Amino acid sequence: MKKIIQLLTVMCIMVFGTQFAFAWEVGTSKETVYSYGMLDEKSFVIGNPQFSPQDEEPTVEELTKMIYEQAVKNNKKNQFSYMSYQDFCRTVNNKEHIDIYRLGRHKALELFKERVKDYGDAYIVCTVSNDTRLNVFFDVVDSKSHEVLYSYRKLAPKGTPRDAKLYEEICRDFFNAYNNRIKVVEREKKEEDELILKMGKEAYEKYKKEKLAKQKAQEIVENDLDRYLRPDHRVGRGWSNE
Repeated sequence: MKKIIQLLTVMCIMVFGTQFAFAWEVGTSKETVYSYGMLDEKSFVIGNPQFSPQDEEPTVEELTKMIYEQAVKNNKKNQFSYMSYQDFCRTVNNKEHIDIYRLGRHKALELFKERVKDYGDAYIVCTVSNDTRLNVFFDVVDSKSHEVLYSYRKLAPKGTPRDAKLYEEICRDFFNAYNNRIKVVEREKKEEDELILKMGKEAYEKYKKEKLAKQKAQEIVENDLDRYLRPDHRVGRGWSNE
């Protein structure tokens, strides 16, 4: 009897713990850090989302505003500065008398990439693939090189209403993840610098290559998320030089 009670207690803890976790983050997410350059980015411009909304989903304008609001809300320590897409378009219009909203999507994207370096170290672009399973992608891209520095992917739960609340939670999760990842990358960079001093550059590069090979092999085995991701839907990839 005592063992049964103990077992039930453990199960309750697991259930409540799981509910608590999902209360803080919705769906399944995956992060990819491409460069330590993300540590140098302090000012960001929110790009226009690549998104074709359906039914109950928020409009492109609503999602753009949502991303900016979550960025500001998450920036409690004023660690970063953010410029909304609307403010970017307004500023360009005031300075150059170019109304980006009147341009076609490709022309607007081209102009954005040409001008964005004057307003931020990096820009954030959101791409939505709203098929059977909702996939939302966020790329943090360097404004000068247009190199993707950090990528965040969110796979929403099955059957979840694709309303403004869901998108707001996804935007919140992205900025939480990015801020937390910054701390991890800072620590990793410090550890790497210390290892280089200890091992020497050549020995460290060999060690790093072997470590990355093991990590890649592990990702191939464990990455169930990628089977839901279709590269052809990564419209956001058009923002980079890939």
